[in-house]
Amino acid sequence: MSRYRYHLFLCTNERPSDHPRGSCLSRGAGPLLDIVKEEAVRAGAPGPFRSNRSGCLDACEDGPVLAVYPDGVYYRVTNREEIARVMKEHLVEGRVVPELQIPNPRPARPS
Repeated sequence: MSRYRYHLFLCTNERPSDHPRGSCLSRGAGPLLDIVKEEAVRAGAPGPFRSNRSGCLDACEDGPVLAVYPDGVYYRVTNREEIARVMKEHLVEGRVVPELQIPNPRPARPS
């Protein structure tokens, strides 16, 4: 059994600005981790849950990326409204949010 009901990982990986894949940090992930925590609490997410920043989740082109475990669902989130929707619909109601979901797995890409 997992220590947490949900473990939320927000990619904050940073690459050089000229890197062809870009990075979640350059796409605005920096301030989103606090929002993930706030909105999970606000939505009444079942606990225990944990929110952490992560390194690369290998969906760079789609970032900023939020991964929800143990479900293994990846989302593209760019603002409070999208994060609130994931917290409510996925964590509380148990439904994937298809409009924000990143298809998993993507074809392999070079790092």
